[in-house]
Amino acid sequence: MTNVVREKVTVASLEENQIIPWYRSWGPGAIVAACIIGPGTVTTVSVAGAQFGFQVAWILVLACLVGYFIQRPVINWTVATGTSVLEGIRDEISSLWSKLIFFGLWLGALAFQAGNFIGASMAMNLIFPSVPMLAWVSLLSVSAMGIAWFGVYKVLENINRIVMIMLVLTFCLTALAALPNAGATINQGFTFSIPQGDLLIVLALIATILVPNTLVALSGFMKDKYRHSAYTKEQIRSISVNDLKINFTLLAIISIAILLSSAAAFYGSGQTINSAGDMAVQLTPILGSFATIFFAIGLWTAGFSSGLFNLTVQPMLFGHAFNQSESPNAPVNRIILIVTGLIPIALVWAFGGSPIELIISAQAINGLLLPVLTVVLYRLTNKKDRMGRFHNSASSNIITLFIIGLVTLLAIRVFISFF
Repeated sequence: MTNVVREKVTVASLEENQIIPWYRSWGPGAIVAACIIGPGTVTTVSVAGAQFGFQVAWILVLACLVGYFIQRPVINWTVATGTSVLEGIRDEISSLWSKLIFFGLWLGALAFQAGNFIGASMAMNLIFPSVPMLAWVSLLSVSAMGIAWFGVYKVLENINRIVMIMLVLTFCLTALAALPNAGATINQGFTFSIPQGDLLIVLALIATILVPNTLVALSGFMKDKYRHSAYTKEQIRSISVNDLKINFTLLAIISIAILLSSAAAFYGSGQTINSAGDMAVQLTPILGSFATIFFAIGLWTAGFSSGLFNLTVQPMLFGHAFNQSESPNAPVNRIILIVTGLIPIALVWAFGGSPIELIISAQAINGLLLPVLTVVLYRLTNKKDRMGRFHNSASSNIITLFIIGLVTLLAIRVFISFF
């Protein structure tokens, strides 16, 4: 992502069996997890809670496990080769594939970027209703561009550590406020049944956790963090796996807290939720302004962090896919950053609100891209000549093939719905 400022692990002497403190593990995984919890995820989980109650909690846990296990081979690749998976696709499979994957990811990100900042703006409107939506979107987009412009990895990492803490606190406090109304629903959370036989809800909740950008971004952030590290490869893998465990556990906690809040407030009431902003507004008469403010803060944090991720990651992915500079100072990376940052402002100015058609198109692109990306990653991370002792185990390959089946089913469903 950047060649300007990098985190350097300054350790005089590191033994291979030295135990690394857990807080040193918290890094790239926090950036990825904070991206996943965006307005789209908040909306999807809220709608699921309102429609099905807490009985879909096990699906969220499954989705987080799927997200965790599909990233394990990605970590192994980066540790073994010192390159990102998108660089691996470029060099080991096809430069055309790496370029096509980048453009697919970028098109999806451009549309979702509008949704990210609109979601954050809706949250700000709950607290400051007199400020126009366009003003909030412009302010948030320009602020995120300012942070991404300098491309300082350590700053991004620290911001997203704070983001994850804020998301846990805000959504868990909201859920605790709702808890007295949710006691009867908690036992339903892990019956492992598909409510009303609706397979679509399973796929939707898994899809909202499996964001295609994150599948290739994690290795890029790992490469950036540990490029000049004094740690051994085994230590880097241990740190990275712990990072992944910590943040996907937090991701599961946040998702279940959102689900619990929605289930307690709306399940069985006949009320419907069309957006995360709707949920925040409708919580007021049920939970009071205190809980609504916390939900609004959580929604703002989710939208802004996802928007910042998309702004930061696109120049890095472009450099990996096209074998160009990863420096944020490179002219082409400046252009990509500016375009990605200005698109949300232009869309809100043109549409006056959320461009639903574009966001639906982005969901279709992501849904169709997932099976392609997972198959390519499976092929890449099974190159034993490059992976060496970090090659995939048989159990890891079985799990990955199961995930490929799931996302292929999702893609078929998206294809049918979209066309």
